[in-house]
Amino acid sequence: MRKLILFFAALLGLAGLSCLGMFAFKGGGAGKLVWEDPVVRKSIMTFGYKIYSDPAAENGRFFLSKIVFRNDGTAPVHDLSVSYQIPDYVSWTTPATQSEVPAGQTLVSLYYPQLPSKVTSLTNRTNATLETKIRWADKAGDVKEEILRNNIIFRGVNEIEYCDLPENEVADFYDLHSTAEFAVAMVTPNDPVVKEFVAEVTKRTGGTLAGIEGGKELVQTMKAMYDYMCETGMRYTSAEGVPTKVGDVNTYVQTVRMPRDVIITNEGLCVELALLWASAMEHLGCETDVIFIPGHAFTIVSAGQQSIPIECTAITPKSVQGSLKALGLSEDTPVVPFEKAVQLAEMEMEMIKKNNQSYIVYNVKAYQQQGMHAPELPEIDIEKIKNILAQRSAHTAASYAQNAGSARHDATPNAQVAQGYYRWVGINNSVAVDVPESWSRVENGPIPGMIFTAQDAQTSVAVNVFHFPTLATPAEAMQVAKKGVAKVAGGTVRIASQQPKGNMIVYTGTTSYRNGSTEWVGMFEPTQQGVVGMFVGAAKGHIQRNQPVIQQIISSFRVAGTGNNAQENSNEEQ
Repeated sequence: MRKLILFFAALLGLAGLSCLGMFAFKGGGAGKLVWEDPVVRKSIMTFGYKIYSDPAAENGRFFLSKIVFRNDGTAPVHDLSVSYQIPDYVSWTTPATQSEVPAGQTLVSLYYPQLPSKVTSLTNRTNATLETKIRWADKAGDVKEEILRNNIIFRGVNEIEYCDLPENEVADFYDLHSTAEFAVAMVTPNDPVVKEFVAEVTKRTGGTLAGIEGGKELVQTMKAMYDYMCETGMRYTSAEGVPTKVGDVNTYVQTVRMPRDVIITNEGLCVELALLWASAMEHLGCETDVIFIPGHAFTIVSAGQQSIPIECTAITPKSVQGSLKALGLSEDTPVVPFEKAVQLAEMEMEMIKKNNQSYIVYNVKAYQQQGMHAPELPEIDIEKIKNILAQRSAHTAASYAQNAGSARHDATPNAQVAQGYYRWVGINNSVAVDVPESWSRVENGPIPGMIFTAQDAQTSVAVNVFHFPTLATPAEAMQVAKKGVAKVAGGTVRIASQQPKGNMIVYTGTTSYRNGSTEWVGMFEPTQQGVVGMFVGAAKGHIQRNQPVIQQIISSFRVAGTGNNAQENSNEEQ
């Protein structure tokens, strides 16, 4: 019996060896490398080329390509390698290799392209191709190779795509702005152009203010920047994003320029102005947040324990015209003061929270540390930039003349008085002007014809109202006023320009005294009760620093019964 068992055991052993031999003869099974269609990003925002190259940015979600490999065979796949190229932009990369992929194992390959900075020279949408080379070997050592090709788009350098999600994954405002954080990469505090811009701003605060600690210092700096923007004519422009479909992604594409371009052109969209504010304030050591709400963006600046929001578009009053009444300003106000721009931003935030509206806060420092890297900027002729900014800062009274003479000729007491201002009314309610209520005020000054004076001793800005009841023309009134200033104050009046606006003549000029000189803008206009005039000026070098208040005063000047109105009344009486 024992011999019989041994016999069958030997027989089975031979059978097993035979099977093993046959298996070995057939190759012992084979690896089978398969992969799903690559997930390839349809387009790239070229200004953010550094972001796409960083596997750490947003936990690696901004890859260009993702391929999932799987070995569906019964034996390993050997020497798997994957490399990429984008013809004309990126040469074949050093292959990423895997010596062995065991049977049943899955492997993921992600590609973060090291794009050259030259992609930022693309000004328009440009088509390109991503090529992926896959190589592997079977058990016998035979090498196999495939090259995959996928079309991609390089956006123009100033184009932002606000969403990169497939249409079926977009549910709300936050999904629609899934890539809005790229805007943080446009905050460039170290740009030489931004540095020169900040230098001009800080001249108004007595010098460099790096390392602001909050409180009055923060308010002073922000006000200086806001006033500088108003004073030098920077303005808000509007342009909505354009709906665009790329593959299965519906997005909005908006052309957004770098802060340096906003400085050079002296105008910007709301998001561009918000990014300029962030760049300038970050340069000064403040922290900033860029706030996105539906259809709009603005900035919050923080230093120490204080945070101040600023409605960046208020530099152009027409852009916030619907809010002027709530701010206590008239609809035709030429300048929204800094304090009102802050109040408006506070109102916007309060309304958003009250109505539970969607909004996104991007802290610039935090997001840049997480990978929202600014691009390398092309070299620029910084001396040319200095000259441009110097010319803007050389603003004189002549810059205000274009806004003078636009006062309404209506019943003066009915117009709304801006908050913080005092309205003086004279000549039987036929003339009025608004001045800051904190200014000193005097009626009937020492110079003949001067019926009202208001002045701020700190800034040297002063307002003078004249009335010459026996004169008929602005030219006559100007000559009498010049003689009065010379006789009483010892000043020499020099007229730089004069231009008619209807029956009014608008003047700009200077008045020199022994201890200094003033710059001024003013106007004389004939009325039923003689010639009336108003002049605003300040010590040389100060008029440009006080643009908002000067514009507010000029805008508030009201004269009733002037020009044609006087003639019409005279005809009716006849």
